[in-house]
Amino acid sequence: MRLLFFVLALIAAMPRMSLADDETVQWKEVGGWKVVVDKTLGNGCFVLTSFEDGTVFRLGFNYVKKESPFYILIGNVNWKSLEDGKQYPLEFYLDRSKWTVDASAVDLDGFKALWIDFKDSSLVAEFARKLSFRATFNGKQIVALSLKNSVKATDEMLACQKAVNAAVAQQPAPPQSKDPFEAKPGTQASDPFDL
Repeated sequence: MRLLFFVLALIAAMPRMSLADDETVQWKEVGGWKVVVDKTLGNGCFVLTSFEDGTVFRLGFNYVKKESPFYILIGNVNWKSLEDGKQYPLEFYLDRSKWTVDASAVDLDGFKALWIDFKDSSLVAEFARKLSFRATFNGKQIVALSLKNSVKATDEMLACQKAVNAAVAQQPAPPQSKDPFEAKPGTQASDPFDL
């Protein structure tokens, strides 16, 4: 139980996985899963849970990467040898369904994890219906997790995303300048009449 509190404290300290108000907003907790909005990923909702062995599992929407708007992040307090940015070929299984992927190692303030981008929305539907998640690296199983209550968690994640998308759509557009010569933020101003 002490390890579980350690993992939760570690999660709270991580930049991209933090539950701090400046980057994420918790939506709900459902059956042991947190449903959260990540502002740094284009207001993408995700589900997150942790396990007694120090493993953290996260699945969600990433609106920053249009070509692959979904992701899975799995990490463990013991995976210290992962090299940040390195690609690791994995096979993962949702029950018996097999997926072959390249995962990118990420270092989140000392917590090492594997980030898997994907574009196929059917994986989210599979996740909701399945009971277990397993991953192997070089033929060796690195994680075997129960997906208990994943249907409820996924339904709530989708409700979260629908509500967030509706709220974002109702935001007023930023005001447009009437000055055609005004520099856009992040660019250098130039005077078209300067000879």
